[in-house]
Amino acid sequence: MKYAIMSDVHANPRAFAVALADAKSRGCERHILLGDLTGYGYDASESIVMAQRACDVVLMGNHDSACLDLETDVGSLLNPNYALDHRHRKQITDAQVKWLRSRPYSHEEENLAFVHGDFVNPRAWNYVFDTSGAVRNFLSNSADLLFCGHTHHAAAWEMIPEKGIFRPKCDDKLTHPAVKPESISFTAREARRYLVNVGSVGYPRNDLCMTYVIYDSDSRRVTFRRLPFDFKSYITDMLAHKVNLPDWLQELLMQARGSR
Repeated sequence: MKYAIMSDVHANPRAFAVALADAKSRGCERHILLGDLTGYGYDASESIVMAQRACDVVLMGNHDSACLDLETDVGSLLNPNYALDHRHRKQITDAQVKWLRSRPYSHEEENLAFVHGDFVNPRAWNYVFDTSGAVRNFLSNSADLLFCGHTHHAAAWEMIPEKGIFRPKCDDKLTHPAVKPESISFTAREARRYLVNVGSVGYPRNDLCMTYVIYDSDSRRVTFRRLPFDFKSYITDMLAHKVNLPDWLQELLMQARGSR
């Protein structure tokens, strides 16, 4: 079975369509989305429609939770980015609200486990940035392969239980933006465990490219798919929908226009 595991679409149906088409071309049979259909982007409603059609499992993300007014007042105040989620709430239908509200916070199947943030507390929206965070997750769930998103940066860690070793995987290969579609793979070895952050499809930051993961359960092969991200079209779409650009996207826009 080939799984396509994606996260952080963030109301960007154009990028979502590219990733889904790529997964289809590579023979993926089961699609799992780790949350955050809303937030940052320009079309939450269409992104939800696409997820309903294409994905077998869709999890709750922190921006989805904010869109549904499930976050605390304090949490909303601490994260000014949630303001756009509240705008998205007005864009989506009542049926979409009902469907989004029914999304689970985690999922397990075939000794695989999936979450948006981390496994220590799936509802707390913690980030896994480093090996110490990975260790806490390995100790919180016993599945062989753990998959998460939320950070918008693809990463992986390996655990060798018998030796008590925890170490990053593929770090040096995941730090450059993709200028053409590329695959970075490793085999999940027996008697070892892995935590894989699948990155972001719709709103890349550090990676500056869209990423998702393919897992082949027959060969136990984990593949990061890294696809070029069309920032120019994305920014144009954002401006056309009167979405305020964050500072770092404004910087990219100025660079593209030769202002800097």
